[in-house]
Amino acid sequence: MIIRLKIVFFILFAISWNGAAGQDIQFSQFYGAPLYVNPAFAGSTHKTRLVLHQRIQWPKLDGKYITSLFSADTYFSKYRSGLGLQVYKDWQGSNTINSTDVSLSYSYEIFLTSKIVVRPGLQLGYISRTLDYSDLAFSYQYDNNGNIAPGFDNGKIKKQFMDLSTGAVIYTENLWVGFAANHINTPNQSFVNGNAPLPAKYSFTAGYQINFSRRPDKSTLQEEKQISLIPTVHYKFQGKSDQTDLGVYGVYDQLIAGFWYRGIPGLKRYKKGVQNNESIVGLVGWKYNNLAITYSYDFIVSRLAPARSGGAHEINLTYIFNKRKKIKPMRRMPCPHFYKSF
Repeated sequence: MIIRLKIVFFILFAISWNGAAGQDIQFSQFYGAPLYVNPAFAGSTHKTRLVLHQRIQWPKLDGKYITSLFSADTYFSKYRSGLGLQVYKDWQGSNTINSTDVSLSYSYEIFLTSKIVVRPGLQLGYISRTLDYSDLAFSYQYDNNGNIAPGFDNGKIKKQFMDLSTGAVIYTENLWVGFAANHINTPNQSFVNGNAPLPAKYSFTAGYQINFSRRPDKSTLQEEKQISLIPTVHYKFQGKSDQTDLGVYGVYDQLIAGFWYRGIPGLKRYKKGVQNNESIVGLVGWKYNNLAITYSYDFIVSRLAPARSGGAHEINLTYIFNKRKKIKPMRRMPCPHFYKSF
């Protein structure tokens, strides 16, 4: 009975947090899911890229959130265009609510000058959501003896809708600034006959790559080491909610590390005594040839911390295919990709 009450509590929380309010998934390794952040990132490596990403949030609670993402994108130099496919599956409240999102992204490169490039992008998605009542029991189902009366069928409800997003990124050799608008068609996500539009989400992304790479030793033919610091900021707002990710990535040869803060410290309070603080995130990773593996953990600093939720774990695998055919070098976006120019 207690377990069922917990499940009911978390389904109500999930509906209010990610259903009726319509808040999107937040990835701590936001650059690990580039097409999710901004469709303009499609083809941004000027190569073919595969991404596998897994997030497990609040694993010690009954209402944990699990998200699995796969994306693939490539670049067509002849057309200065990037094309990407993204598929992700999200489970909320111990699979009480689950969503499947499939989307296609397209971007196009425009050279404003020899050093400044703009990439507008567009994304079209199809979203399917399921609300499963089969494992839940409500008070009206019990008889006077505390048993569940026969005849109740807590089934499933499904909802499908199309989703439209757009974005753009402007970048130079070391600097980039991006803007994205998701769900601009504000689709109706209600499981019943009502109208519950999914609020549009707006996000701003910026960063600067500071290089300390050593020049190769010609006498020993030693390869150049990638040594860099990459401070980044990612601000997004949706409906009445907003948040900022502020931090820095570091790369030293094959080692990757980073940390950042999520929230808006001291600048905004939703109500008296409640600050917009969520978590401190730490990241470590390793890259070898064309493959990069990174792991991050969210240390909760919000009012949820006493609940001992278990924070959040994320792991990302990114693989970049090396093109065998030699082509004219092109200016590549300097955002965190954790690999060398092959």
